[in-house]
Amino acid sequence: MPDITLNHAQSVVSQGRAAAEKAGMKAVFAVLDKGTNLVAFSRMDGAWLASNELAIAKARTSVMFQAPTEALNAPLQIGQPVPHFDHIHHGGLLLMGGGIPLFDSEGALIGGLGVSGGSPEQDAALARSAVEQQS
Repeated sequence: MPDITLNHAQSVVSQGRAAAEKAGMKAVFAVLDKGTNLVAFSRMDGAWLASNELAIAKARTSVMFQAPTEALNAPLQIGQPVPHFDHIHHGGLLLMGGGIPLFDSEGALIGGLGVSGGSPEQDAALARSAVEQQS
C-alpha cells in the first residue's frame, strides 16, 4: 500500500508555511501517514501552543474519514438527524476546517495534513494551499 514519504510531507509543510507567511499568519502543520502516524510537524515561531494538538487532530480526522474536515462540520438543522460521533474526544478527532486528506497520483490515500493557527476557514485555506501543487 502506498504511503507518504518524508520528502513529500516536508514539501507539503514548506508550501503551507509559505502560504501562512504570505497571509501574515503563524500556524502549525502536521502531516500523518495513512495509519495516522506523525511524519512531519512544524510550528511557526509565535504560533499558539494549543495549535499543536489541534493540527494533529485535524490531520487524523481527515485520514479517518478520507475527507476535508471542513466538509464534516455541517451545521445543525432543526428536524434533521445529527451525525453521532461519541468517540471524537477519545479518538482525537476534530470536525472543523484545517484537515485535508492526501492522495497519491492514482487516488490512493497516503496520509493527511492538519493546520491550526487561525479560524477554521483560514486553516482550511492554508491546508488547500499546502497541497495545491503537490500532485
